[in-house]
Amino acid sequence: MNYFKNRDFILPFSLFVITVLTRIPFMSKYLYHWDSVQCALALEKYDVTVHQPHPPGFFLYVMLGRLFNLFIEDANTLFILISILFSGLTVVAIYYLGRELFHEKLGIIAAAIAITSPNMWFHGEIAFIYIVDSFFTTVIAFFCWKTYKGEHKYVWLAAIALGIAGGMRIYTLIFLFPLWIFSLKGMPPKKILASFVVLGIVCALWSVPMLHMTGGWNAYKEAYRELLIFTAVLGVERQSALMRLYSTPILKFVIYGVGAGIFILGLAAYDIIRRKQLTILSRKKIVFFLLWLLPSLLFYLWVGLHSGIPGYALIILPALFILTAASLEYFSNTLKQLTGRNFFTSMTLSIIVINICLFFFSNFQTSYREIRNHDRNLSIMIDAIMKFNSDNTAIFVEPYIFYGFRHFQYYLPDYRVYLVDIRIALSGEKRKMFWGLNKQTYISEEIKIPGNIDNFLIVTSDDIKDKVSKIKGAHINNLSKGDFLISGPINLIIDYFPELQVRIQNGNTVNKATEK
Repeated sequence: MNYFKNRDFILPFSLFVITVLTRIPFMSKYLYHWDSVQCALALEKYDVTVHQPHPPGFFLYVMLGRLFNLFIEDANTLFILISILFSGLTVVAIYYLGRELFHEKLGIIAAAIAITSPNMWFHGEIAFIYIVDSFFTTVIAFFCWKTYKGEHKYVWLAAIALGIAGGMRIYTLIFLFPLWIFSLKGMPPKKILASFVVLGIVCALWSVPMLHMTGGWNAYKEAYRELLIFTAVLGVERQSALMRLYSTPILKFVIYGVGAGIFILGLAAYDIIRRKQLTILSRKKIVFFLLWLLPSLLFYLWVGLHSGIPGYALIILPALFILTAASLEYFSNTLKQLTGRNFFTSMTLSIIVINICLFFFSNFQTSYREIRNHDRNLSIMIDAIMKFNSDNTAIFVEPYIFYGFRHFQYYLPDYRVYLVDIRIALSGEKRKMFWGLNKQTYISEEIKIPGNIDNFLIVTSDDIKDKVSKIKGAHINNLSKGDFLISGPINLIIDYFPELQVRIQNGNTVNKATEK
């Protein structure tokens, strides 16, 4: 068979190539996110206890990075190439799932929306795991739908894909587990049991080496416990307020994903409800989409999500791309009945063009402008810091996720970099101090400054001019819009961070700068 004359090959291959070619020219120049840097550090030393990367570990993602690292030295480049590769694969998977759920035309439209989605496009240009997450989500959904329809041979592929997804990002396994369980409905008990065994084996193949490289189960468990008590938001009395708070980022991230298609999706949903045409989707499809969408949405509403990570939405966006394509078809048919004209092509092209414009020209968190601004601002910060001698200068950074402790630790390995993250858990436990030197991460109860360190630098995005002006001997430099570099003698660091525990060592003498 000549594959290049086979439509079943040419169309998905073309979608893959278009996706890849539209990503390559716009790759970010620096590791974008705090987590991106942690995965880059893990290429050299994988250790969840020092957050390389942070729990739950992204083990297979880092190992895939190590495979690419055999051929590509730069960590940012290799992880972006992984993002680009999986962007193309995700679009192809969306096409196949859309075709399977509805028909080929709708699969093509869903794929086109995915290619031009600002959120999808953005995550294809940076070193971040979420586009890989999106691919496995779509593939698992495809195999689950096939299994659900009675094609039980796909249950093994679904179990394998679910297990691999857990090794990439364990929350994907958790969120899609209900969909996988439901797809087993009607299968013989022995085959159900066997599918659990397959899933367990796949999970064991990555979890056992991950635990070994972390120092064992107890070390892994303690690292995860520490992360949860200092970052998870708990408390029943606050849940209603939190749901209001976290629903805003979720909606925003969905809009970044679907783009202009959100209007068609909303209008179609409203019209279906108003006209009581709820049977337009079969019961099987309704259950399928609900089990795909609800677990992650409820988790984000209940537990919370970081407002600076739009990639969280990529686990549900493939479903929304397909539903948007179906909404386009439904709404255009409705308009055709009213006007006698077919608006399907014009509406589809409008969404695609608007989404392209949103990626290149909007101020979205998921825009090309955001990538360029990040690269420029980080470059300015690094150049400003390098004017100070690394032998006698220490850097202190609060937990900013885009220009933070990890970025300076990675790009300025000769400097001592300290993370100023002074948090107290509900239990009263204080968070340990993270610091880095020569791309190595260390954890200590307090900050110990060697005697050769004379100066401090603080990189901050807070407007702190009034505060710094009251600290005699401290200086402030404007780096870029909203970013500042503060410098001064090391003994003044406690004037800026009075709650920080610091010991300044002079030869054999230890002076306790502050103690609580």
